[in-house]
Amino acid sequence: MNNSSSFAALLVGALMVGTPATSALAQVRPLPNPPEAAPEIPIPMPPNQPYPSTFRPSFQWNYVCSRSKGAGCAISCPPNSAISSVAAAQVWLGVSELGNTTAPAIYYYVVYYNGAENVVGTGFLQSTRSLACQVLALKVTYSGPPK
Repeated sequence: MNNSSSFAALLVGALMVGTPATSALAQVRPLPNPPEAAPEIPIPMPPNQPYPSTFRPSFQWNYVCSRSKGAGCAISCPPNSAISSVAAAQVWLGVSELGNTTAPAIYYYVVYYNGAENVVGTGFLQSTRSLACQVLALKVTYSGPPK
C-alpha cells in the first residue's frame, strides 16, 4: 500500500513539473480594427438653414449614423414616409406662422445614401395636433436650443 501511494505522489509531481509553462501564460490578442471615422456630411449652418423665414425653431436635434453609407439608419416623421440609409439629419421643432396664426411644426434636413451617392432631402410637418419623428440607429450629436 505504501508503494501505491508513493507511485501516486510521483505521478502527480511529474504531471505538475512536466506541464509546459507557456500554456499558462496569457496570449497577446490582436488589436481590433479601429472604428471608421465618421463621414464628412454637409449639414447647413446659420444663416443657410433649410427652413423658411416664417418658421421659428425652439429646439434642435442633430443626428449622425456611424455605419457605412447609413446602412440600417432611418428617420420617419409620420405621415411622411420613412427615409432609410440616413447618414446625417437635423430636426427642428417650433412654430410656423401661417397668415395671422401660428401652428406647431417640425422641419428636417436629411443626408441619405441612395445607392450611388449621398443626396440631400428636406421635409416638414405642420399640424395643430401632435407631431413626432422617430429615428433608428442614429446617434444624437447635439440637442438643445437652435444653433
